[in-house]
Amino acid sequence: MPNLKRNNKLTTMKFQQAVLLTVCLAATVAMEGCAVPRTPPQFPDAASASPAGGTFVNVANLRNVKAGLNKDQLYDLIGPPQFHEWFVGNHVWNYLFDFRRGDQVVSCQYQVQFDKNMRVSATYWRDPQCAEFVREAAAPAAAATPAGNETKAAPIEQFTIEGEALFPFAKSGLDSMLPGGRAQLDAAMARIRAQADTTRIDVVGHTDRIGSDESNRALSQARAQTVKRYLVAHGIDAGRIRADGVGPAQPVSDCPPGETPAVIACLQKDRRVTISVYGRN
Repeated sequence: MPNLKRNNKLTTMKFQQAVLLTVCLAATVAMEGCAVPRTPPQFPDAASASPAGGTFVNVANLRNVKAGLNKDQLYDLIGPPQFHEWFVGNHVWNYLFDFRRGDQVVSCQYQVQFDKNMRVSATYWRDPQCAEFVREAAAPAAAATPAGNETKAAPIEQFTIEGEALFPFAKSGLDSMLPGGRAQLDAAMARIRAQADTTRIDVVGHTDRIGSDESNRALSQARAQTVKRYLVAHGIDAGRIRADGVGPAQPVSDCPPGETPAVIACLQKDRRVTISVYGRN
């Protein structure tokens, strides 16, 4: 009998805990309001952001937020929402981003809305003028070219080489380059040499979203530098080549979340090296 009473007591306690958890979850949803898209958008009180006061965002990543991204892709670009909207079912994520204007820090509320398939359908700024902070990020690149050596707005030649064609998995060295990738690079160099007025060549390495941002950026940078060394070794002026790695920051695929073999195959387009050739006006 004592054991039976003890078992009944444990069962009652577990039931009470389950009821309490259900009530707490229901209260949370009631307080946070399982957010749904509204037009015009409704923004939460900025004082309720976590972390308080907002956070500085990677502007280059923010510029890549487009309609059609799923929640995993959005998370990879700009992180989780900052207004307790992380639970399943929310169709709205809100952010409080900080930007620098001279010596001042300006905070801006940003909202992302999702459609019924949980893909980005629209984005909004509480203050429309905040969009200028994102547009301004592209200006320095255009102004960086010395006077008298301006480049066209668009490249005169552009090449994309798939990562798997160029390097084995996780490799980036010159001695590990695959024959198929070398052949594509040789064909690209022939086209580049045919351009008489080339002023700049941008080599950019890219990765997919799988793995840490730090390791992906390092791998993409190493591969871009290897491609640059290959071009220089075959007669392309090193002073005209810029090599950079952006990791997973500029995806071109539209793949579901997860890391299954099917998803990894879908992400192949993101694992690439691009070569953009610019010339005089």
